[in-house]
Amino acid sequence: MASNQNSNLVPLRKGLPVIIWILTFVRVINCANSTSFHSSTDIFHDLHVCPYNGSDHLCYYQGVQTEGYARGYHTILDDTYKETTTVQSGNGTLPSDLHEMRVINGKTALITIYQTGPYNLSAYGIGPGNGWVIDGVFQEVDIKTGKVLFEWRSLDHVPLSATLIPLRLDAVVGDGLTNGSAWDYFHINSVDKNNDGDYLVSARHTSCIYKVSGKNGSIIWQLGGNQSSFQLRDYNFSYQHDARFREENETTTILSFFDNASNKHKNTSSTSSGKIISIDHNTDTSTLLREYHAPGNGLLSFFQGNTQILPNKNVVIGWGTHPSISEHTEDGTAIFFATLESPDAQNYRAFKANWTAKPSDPPALRTYSPSTNSATTFWVSWNGATDVDRWRIHATSPESDEFMPLDMTTYVSSSYHPRAFAEAIAANGSSLANSSVVDASSSLPGSD
Repeated sequence: MASNQNSNLVPLRKGLPVIIWILTFVRVINCANSTSFHSSTDIFHDLHVCPYNGSDHLCYYQGVQTEGYARGYHTILDDTYKETTTVQSGNGTLPSDLHEMRVINGKTALITIYQTGPYNLSAYGIGPGNGWVIDGVFQEVDIKTGKVLFEWRSLDHVPLSATLIPLRLDAVVGDGLTNGSAWDYFHINSVDKNNDGDYLVSARHTSCIYKVSGKNGSIIWQLGGNQSSFQLRDYNFSYQHDARFREENETTTILSFFDNASNKHKNTSSTSSGKIISIDHNTDTSTLLREYHAPGNGLLSFFQGNTQILPNKNVVIGWGTHPSISEHTEDGTAIFFATLESPDAQNYRAFKANWTAKPSDPPALRTYSPSTNSATTFWVSWNGATDVDRWRIHATSPESDEFMPLDMTTYVSSSYHPRAFAEAIAANGSSLANSSVVDASSSLPGSD
């Protein structure tokens, strides 16, 4: 997006297209040797376009991250980037987690909670009264009132024996000895809801996707894991993320998800992939419909990742451990692939979306001329504005204090202009907003 309004301003140019890529990145400590996440008081996570109150908004998570989960809340911004509301967990649970915030029908939000608590782990070699476990919880919350409409807890329905991740595997899994190192046996990482009011839950540490009754929370069926309700005929998956309902009727269910195929300690495939699968409820079998791999030799992502299906049936993949994104046609052909060069970045989820916004803050302008006998260069930024087609610079001259529009093919005037302001112009020629009037500076942007 556009540069910071106070420094590093970009040369004046056309604005953003209406289709934007949104990537949510996480930084890790010593990512070559550890899966430990860096703790921060300013984690901003899972930015995406979400429908709320009849229009598109931006949703994101803010909180404190420790190991594989976080404590915080979810913020919803309108198309001027003003905070509309926040969504928080309820019913006396701990603050919500970063893994999921999905708006349903523009009115409610699905959120996850990593609820640590004491638990009898004597069967796992921890003395009675000394064990700690993370309960994978999700809630559906009324955004306007904050009321919890539905709550589900993994420990009420999924036994510890379902996990594929043993105690003490790594710091994310935990050793079960303290509240801060509770055993993350389930690791809930996505929740969805269908038109019948039932839910779809993905749990990384059981390598399983669960359909949960919206009436009583019971498990209707489970795909994958060590007690799958269906036979997987021509594929497998493990440690998955981002499971979503796609189509469903009495006999068939179609899902999409990101198959990590690895937890860094064990692999079920040499590469990760986006998958679309079908479940046949008459035969209790599941088959692979389509699979999407990164170009070349593929990528293996130990954690994170998502699969987004666009309205035109193209598929966007966020590659998790790798700070990469790709877009594919429905048949799997890759038509876009990009990777950030930052060595310690990872991509939790990536989205492609239409987004139109007009920030409440005005544009920012900076002008530079080393002397009153020199040319003047203009930089402008309107951070987050999407409808700017071009900029018109209005400036004074040494001979006159009257602001006149400058006729420039580039954004450098051969003349000295003591004062100026920038006007944002839309594609139809209408004026969107003006910057403040600024004086020409004899120092370059960012040097003072």
